[in-house]
Amino acid sequence: MIVPDASAVALLFADPDIDPRVNAATKILAEDPEWVVPEVWRTEVLSVFRGLLLGGKLTDQDAERALNWLQAITVITAPTGPCLNRMWDLRSNLSTYDAGYVAVAESHDLTLVTADVRIAKAGVARCPVRTIN
Repeated sequence: MIVPDASAVALLFADPDIDPRVNAATKILAEDPEWVVPEVWRTEVLSVFRGLLLGGKLTDQDAERALNWLQAITVITAPTGPCLNRMWDLRSNLSTYDAGYVAVAESHDLTLVTADVRIAKAGVARCPVRTIN
């Protein structure tokens, strides 16, 4: 099991000709298809898809495919209530959303998979952080 954040998942729908991390993301996320995610994960991923569509990086057809995928994928949703203290501890180094991923990964003894190098560079996670680059 892994904890994939929205930045990692967004790469599954990005154009490999534009972003060279697409192939790596596809491989890494397929290696372990059992995912544990914070309860806000679908909303955050949907927000990323919206941004890609509005930015011209996703076609309407690809955005529809991404939405269908997001509705269909089975994930284990972790409540963030028990993680709030740890998320608050990370407030000086990470956004609240990023802290949620870290706290969920820590509480489940899992690896966080992200395309956001800032999370790994912050050096505050008490879990393995696998950066897609």
